[in-house]
Amino acid sequence: MKRKSRTATIVLTVAIVTSILFLFSGVMNAYSLGIYKPFENTGSDMVLQKSVNATKSTSDIRVPFGKGLFSKEEISKIKSLAHVQDISGSLILWSFDKDGFVSIEGLEENSEIFRKKASQIYKGRFLKNEYEAVVEKHFAKFNNWKVGSNISLGDETFKVVGTLSSEEGQIFSSNIYIRAEEAYDLLGTSGFNQIYLKIDELSNEKQIKNEIKQLNSEIIAISGNSLSASLSNVVNIFTKFYYIGLGMMTLIVILILLKINTVNLLERKKDIAVMRSVGWTKTDITKQITLELFIQTIFGFFIGLIISFIIIGLFGNIDIQISSLGLSKSIISIPISISMTEILQYFVMIVAVSMIVSFLLARKISEVKPSENLRSV
Repeated sequence: MKRKSRTATIVLTVAIVTSILFLFSGVMNAYSLGIYKPFENTGSDMVLQKSVNATKSTSDIRVPFGKGLFSKEEISKIKSLAHVQDISGSLILWSFDKDGFVSIEGLEENSEIFRKKASQIYKGRFLKNEYEAVVEKHFAKFNNWKVGSNISLGDETFKVVGTLSSEEGQIFSSNIYIRAEEAYDLLGTSGFNQIYLKIDELSNEKQIKNEIKQLNSEIIAISGNSLSASLSNVVNIFTKFYYIGLGMMTLIVILILLKINTVNLLERKKDIAVMRSVGWTKTDITKQITLELFIQTIFGFFIGLIISFIIIGLFGNIDIQISSLGLSKSIISIPISISMTEILQYFVMIVAVSMIVSFLLARKISEVKPSENLRSV
């Protein structure tokens, strides 16, 4: 009974340590990948805005406070920068009425952002003709709008031709989408106040930001790295000190395995003494104990892995509130996952630590005379 209890203790300890290690790594990886998730829904890697002093306006249709229009020269220079693969523009407007305001985005036709939004159609179709609108589906439901409904924006009437599905983590979203040409008509002038950039490599992000800053210091470049600060301090710690955190977790794992294996072998001094008395050699004893702990460690590892998958299955996403480009905040739902590479790495680490500790301790105890082992029990 005591032997079974000892075995169960080792297996469960390894299982708990394994599951903690996997969950820690899975959550941290989810945070690091989540900072780029909002950009997947725009088909871009970076979003540019131009900060200007807010101007008072009594018009029903106006540019959001602090968002300036990019000049054609600025857009041309940004487009010519090295590492910029694609550039799309849109005009963000606010439409005010007695019930409040809605956010409108005028999309540049045949651009990457235009195609990306078209791929998110839930019902109906995307923009083709003049004075057509596509509405975010939850916003449409809230206002009792359907495909075929009419919407008044400023002095113009737009026909709803489709609704868009809401994708998780979409922080660059508006309520209503129209063509850029109609957005120009509503505002009374042409130009974009939001630029979407696609770059060749994310590693060139910092260089591009510096070059844009040199073009105009009022241009704000928003990317996954700049959003990481709004996710939480956990993300900042992770991005800067990931290996330190993982190293600390590894050290804790080593100490726990060292402790449990030490206690187990000390409790088996009597068994080792008996084995030596009946003719077992030190090598035989060391091999036997190491093999037993190897099997127990493997069982514990896979039980811990199963526990991790169960927990991830039950709580598979982390919801994080981050600042968006508008007035509201947005929730990003980040999936927690464990890669096969991590499974193999942690398997090797845990088994190796357990085997080294058990081998050294078993060898040391087996070298002690049987009479001394029996007296110490």
